Amino acid sequence: MKALSLTLAALLATGTAQAQEINVIGFSGVFADNYQKFIIDPFEQANPGITVNYQPSKNSAETLALLTRQARNPTIDVALIDVAVAIKANESDLFARLDEAAVPNLADQPDWARIDDDRTIAFSQDNLTILYNTETVSEPPTSWNDLVDPEYKGRIAAKLGDTRGVILLPILTHIAGGDYKDSIDPGIEAMKAFAPNVLTWEPAPDCYAVVQSGEVDLSICWNGRSQYLHDTQGGIIGVSAPVEGSIGQTNTINLIEGSANAEAAQTFINYALSAEAQTAFAEQSFYGPVNTKVELPPEVAERIYGSPEAQAAQMTLDWPWVADVYAQWIQRINREVIAFN
Repeated sequence: MKALSLTLAALLATGTAQAQEINVIGFSGVFADNYQKFIIDPFEQANPGITVNYQPSKNSAETLALLTRQARNPTIDVALIDVAVAIKANESDLFARLDEAAVPNLADQPDWARIDDDRTIAFSQDNLTILYNTETVSEPPTSWNDLVDPEYKGRIAAKLGDTRGVILLPILTHIAGGDYKDSIDPGIEAMKAFAPNVLTWEPAPDCYAVVQSGEVDLSICWNGRSQYLHDTQGGIIGVSAPVEGSIGQTNTINLIEGSANAEAAQTFINYALSAEAQTAFAEQSFYGPVNTKVELPPEVAERIYGSPEAQAAQMTLDWPWVADVYAQWIQRINREVIAFN
């Protein structure tokens, strides 16, 4: 247990401190269930004086809107949010700089994960992958280029008007020999090439259910939840990590500026950034860890990142740079790809 946690525990034991509650807002669905089970519950067991209340949010945009409304009198203490949205939130000074003494596990995070002067910290990555229905697809896709196969005409779900599209553009641009910082035109053209195979750009209720139901054969979606559903829903959902590699959607943890429970909140953040917590979340939920001290078993790494070939091809994004063009890229996808197919 870290020093700050020991200090709080000692104070509580002597009756000089009262039990504290912190409010955490974050992603919904399976993520929320697993975060409660593998991060929050162990934290509360190790820190009996702190209760963590988790509030699921539909998406990071909804979280940002709530935090903006509460800016002068926040009821939320910690936010889990997409990195591009977190960077925008810092432009409005919604997040506070973490104290290195209170969060010693910051020292184990790579430089790229410590964003905006430690106001935003990356804690996990969820790879973009191709889902497939194991009952209707006899030969699983192995490449992003398989999306153009006429075999899948009208059999693909692709919700690309959000972060999925923003991540897929640099992947497709790289495969075409380009650099996303120079131009995303190659990625746009690649999306146009497989657009005729797309049955729906708005899979309902989500990109996982339409594969499991057999409504489509393939879907472009997130790895972590897909791996969990594969294990818990009879294996109907298969997951393919293309050999050209992928890019992880970066999830961040942030202390809210003006939090009335900043000490307890930073104790929680310190635990969430620990090698112990990130290893557990990776092994149980298949989200890529960020802490540099985490060493994953090969079989876990393969389920997160794909084959050794795919792992070697894994790409990263300059997220502060991408945050500035995020909305523009979404507009181009909607206007040039989705609107004409």
